[in-house]
Parts: sequence; C-alpha cells; structure tokens
Amino acid sequence: VQMLAQTEGILLDPVYSGKGMAGLIDLIRRGQFGKDENVVFVHTGGSVGLFGYREVFAP
Repeated sequence: VQMLAQTEGILLDPVYSGKGMAGLIDLIRRGQFGKDENVVFVHTGGSVGLFGYREVFAP
C-alpha cells in the first residue's frame, strides 16, 4: 500500500484493494507474467476505508 502510494500516487485501502495488489505484485515478482504481457489491476474504489488507516499513509 505504501509502495504504490509513494511510487505511483495511487491510494489503496489496506483491507481489500491493498491485499489484491500485494498478491499481484507477488505474482509479478515470481515471474508469473512474461515481460511482454499486459497486466490490468482494476481498482474499483475503497477510498472511504482509508480514513481508518491514516497512520499507514503518514510520512
């Protein structure tokens, strides 16, 4: 969650979208996808859930 916020400026909630992205990053690191393959992660919301996790995004 922090890595994506810092590198891409995309905020994900740590409960749902954050865990999904962590799983995707793990698959990429393990070589599940070829370098020439396109991968799409659909982030459909969850920003309301961020308010309970202010400490995660604090500098």
